[in-house]
Amino acid sequence: MSEEKIEYIQWYPGHMAKANREIKEKLKLINVVIEVVDARLPLSSKNPEINQYTWNKQHILLLNKSDLADPEVSLEWIEWFKKNTDIQKVVLFDAFDRRMKTELVRTIQDLNVKEKAQVKCLVCGIPNVGKSTVINSLIGKKKTQIGNKPGVTKGQQWLSTPDHLMLLDTPGILWPKFEDPLVGLHLAWLGSIKDTIYEKENIAADLLKYLLIYYPGDLEALYKIEVEGKNIPEVFDAIAKSRGLLIKGGEYDYARTSVLILNDFKNGRIGRITLERPE
Repeated sequence: MSEEKIEYIQWYPGHMAKANREIKEKLKLINVVIEVVDARLPLSSKNPEINQYTWNKQHILLLNKSDLADPEVSLEWIEWFKKNTDIQKVVLFDAFDRRMKTELVRTIQDLNVKEKAQVKCLVCGIPNVGKSTVINSLIGKKKTQIGNKPGVTKGQQWLSTPDHLMLLDTPGILWPKFEDPLVGLHLAWLGSIKDTIYEKENIAADLLKYLLIYYPGDLEALYKIEVEGKNIPEVFDAIAKSRGLLIKGGEYDYARTSVLILNDFKNGRIGRITLERPE
């Protein structure tokens, strides 16, 4: 196990370009755009091309999975978006918190300046930020398929809520080129990119670098290890040893250890963690 440079990752399959075109065709029907990002990586998980959907629409930026993010850093991000963007509302959201759901519905209705009987909302974002879970929360039942991997939502569909909202559910869409290699790395951490196109050991090592700086105590608590004074390979070894992840001959199984670390982050088991901070 050795420390590696940041791996450049890019993923933009053809169905995303098609979905982008289909969304544009329906924009004239939309009153409010609900853009869903992951509160743990709110800037990297924000597709810059979604701005073309929102320039003449009411715009809510939903920092979803806020229950998995560092609450203090989340508040810093809300202030950052308010100061640096023209977004009307920036909202922390946990799809399993009824209070937050009620507050979101009220926010949507307050933005509906034309007082239409039924507000039509576009729900959009990149893969695996929880769009379908947000929609299921708003409609009060499971109508859309969910999963902790990219590409679960395949097409567009209109869904109604008890609060007189019409929600257009859309597939997760990335953008053609990540100018900053850190963005691809961050999206791999979230599971927003197909995991067969990158080396999981490199991605997990880069994640550990960040966690050792900002959240070493969370690593120690989850894996029952000590990290002080250890480099990345040594922390990998300690986690593999703690979880009994060995291969033939008693060597540590770095492939399984990498998957473990990445899944533990995606599922919030390491702790409430935010992996990028406002400038």
